Amino acid sequence: MEKRLRIRFFALFAFLFLFFTVVVSLAFRELAISESKKKALDISELVRDTLTSYMVMGVMDRRDEFLNRIRELPGVERVKVIRGVSVIKQFGPGRLEEMPEDDLEKEVLNKGILLDRLKESILKVEYKVVVPYKAEPTKGIDCLNCHSAKRGEVLGAISLTMDLAHIRNTSLEIILLLVLITGAILMFSAYMIKKFFEPYTKLIKETSACLEEAVKGNFSRRVETTLKDEGGMLAEELNKTFSYLNLSLQKIEEKVIAMIGYGGLKTGDIISDTSKIVDELLKIYKFKRVIEKDKSKQDVYKRLIDVFSEYMNLDKFSLYEVDNEKGKIKVVWTEGSEGWCKEIIYENANECRAKRTGSDVDSRDFPCICPNFIDNEACYTGKLRYYCIPVYVGGQVGNVFQVVYEPEMEEFTQLLIPYLKGYLNESAPVLEARTYMEMLKEQSIVDPLTGFYNRRFLEEIANNLTAQIKRRNSALGILAIDIDFFKQVNDTYGHDVGDEVLKEVAKAIKTSIRESDIPIRFGGEEFLVLLVDVQPGYSVQVAEKIRKAIENKVINAGVVNLKKTVSIGVSEYPLDSEKLWQCIKFADIALYRAKEEGRNRVVRFSPDMWTRVEY
Repeated sequence: MEKRLRIRFFALFAFLFLFFTVVVSLAFRELAISESKKKALDISELVRDTLTSYMVMGVMDRRDEFLNRIRELPGVERVKVIRGVSVIKQFGPGRLEEMPEDDLEKEVLNKGILLDRLKESILKVEYKVVVPYKAEPTKGIDCLNCHSAKRGEVLGAISLTMDLAHIRNTSLEIILLLVLITGAILMFSAYMIKKFFEPYTKLIKETSACLEEAVKGNFSRRVETTLKDEGGMLAEELNKTFSYLNLSLQKIEEKVIAMIGYGGLKTGDIISDTSKIVDELLKIYKFKRVIEKDKSKQDVYKRLIDVFSEYMNLDKFSLYEVDNEKGKIKVVWTEGSEGWCKEIIYENANECRAKRTGSDVDSRDFPCICPNFIDNEACYTGKLRYYCIPVYVGGQVGNVFQVVYEPEMEEFTQLLIPYLKGYLNESAPVLEARTYMEMLKEQSIVDPLTGFYNRRFLEEIANNLTAQIKRRNSALGILAIDIDFFKQVNDTYGHDVGDEVLKEVAKAIKTSIRESDIPIRFGGEEFLVLLVDVQPGYSVQVAEKIRKAIENKVINAGVVNLKKTVSIGVSEYPLDSEKLWQCIKFADIALYRAKEEGRNRVVRFSPDMWTRVEY
C-alpha cells in the first residue's frame, strides 16, 4: 500500500509537472508566435508604407538600403518584396529575388490573404509570414495612380522570415530549472511519506482489505493497527461496525427468507440480496393489502395483469381460470397473442399440463413438454419458450399463469419467476375468498336479514377451507358469538325490534373483521366468524374487538334505543383439533362458559372444558 501510495503520489506530481511544463511551453510558443506575427505585421506595414513613399517621391533606388536595415533588426532573418502579376506586366519581372519561391508565397499572391508557417527542428525555429498588398487607397495614397491594376487586385507581397530559436532556448532553460526543483521536491516528499505515513498506509491497507470482504458480504475480518490517535479510533469504530453488521445481517437474512417463503436472486452479496428481497416483499405486501379490498375476482385479475405487464414488463403471457366443477378453462387475459394454448384446453381442463399435474411446466426441461402449446414449431426450433405456474385456490388448481419468452430473454425471465409466484401466491387467498362470495350469490346461501353467510355455506366450503389452511400451514380462528338476553328483546319489544338488533350486531361484527374473514349466521341470535390465516392468539384479540364494539353501540330500533352485549367463545383450527366441526363445537362450549361466568366476555377454549373422549 505504501509503495502504491508513493507511486501514485509521484505519478500525480509527474503528471502535474508535465502538464505545467506543457502549458508553459505552449504559452511561450504562442507568445513567441503572437509577438513575432505582430512584429512581422508591423515590419511589413513599415516596408509597405516606406516603399510606397519611395515610389511617390521617385527614390526607389534607396529600396535596397532600406531593406538591408530591416534585415539587421533582432530576430529578422530574411525580408523580401515579391511582385504580383499586374506589377510584372507593368514594370517587368524585376530581379530574381522578387519572384515567389515557394507555395506559401504563391498562395498569398493567388488568394490575397495573409498566411504564415512555423518550421521547427533541433537547431532552428523559423517563423515565416507573407503579407499581401492590394490595389487599395492606403493612408491617403491611392496605389491606382501609379499601378495599372483593378481595385482590390494583389500588387505583391512582403515575405518576412524570423528566427525564434532564442525564445525556445529560453523556454528550455526555464523547463530545466523546473525539473531540478521538482526533483528536489519529489525526494523530500518520498522521505516524508516513508518517515511519517507508513503506519497510516498500513491502516489504509487493512481497512481496504476489510471493506473488500464487506463488499462480498463478509463482515468477519477486523482492522489491525498500532496507532493510538484518530487512526486507532477509526479502526476501533470500524471493527465495532463490522461486528454489528455481521450479526444483524445474518439474522435479517434468516428472518426475511423465512417470511417470504421463496428464494430470489442470489448474487453472494448478503446486503444487496436481502435488500432486493425486502423491497419485493414490501411491494407484494402492499399489493396484497390492496387486493384484499377489491370486490371481485375481476378486480384482482386486473391488478395482477397490471403488475405483470407494466411493472415486470412482460409482453407475452396468459392468465387462465379453471372451472373445476365443469372441467373447463377460460382465458382471463392474454398478452402478445390471441392465445398461447390450443382451444382443446378450454373444453377439457385436464389437457392443460400445469392444471393436470399441479406443478410448474418449464419448456426448458424438454422441448414442447406440453403438446397443447399454440406454436409447437417455434417451440421445437427454440424460437419461443414458456413457463406455466399453477395457482391453488381452495385446495385445487384454480388458475394457471403462463409466460412466453424468446431465448435471449431466458435469464431475465428466470429471475422473475420467484416474484411472479410471490404475487400469484398472495393473490390465491383473496381469489379463494372472492370465489366463495360468488358461490354464495349463485347458491343463495346468504342470510337475507344480516347479509352474513348461512350454515349451508359453511357445509359447502368446510373441506376446501380446511385443506387450504393446512396447505398454507396457517390457522383458522373460530368465534362463536351469542347476543346476551336476546329473548327478552323479542318478548318485550317484539320481533321487529329483535330483527333490528340482529342487523346492528351483524354490522358491528362486519366492521371489526377483515374482508377475507367469513361471518356466518349460525342460528337465531348466534353468529360464527371464521378468521382466515391468523397467528395463534390473534382470534382472541378480534373477539375482544367485536365485544367492545357491540357493548359501546347504541341500537336505534325505532320505538326504543337499546344497548346489548355479546358473549364470545374462541377456538382455533387445527390447534385445538384436526376436525373443523369439533373446533366449532369447542368454540360453542367456550361460549357457554362465557355465559356461565356472567356474559359480556370472551372465553378461549381450553382442553379442560371438554371431558369426553371423542366428539
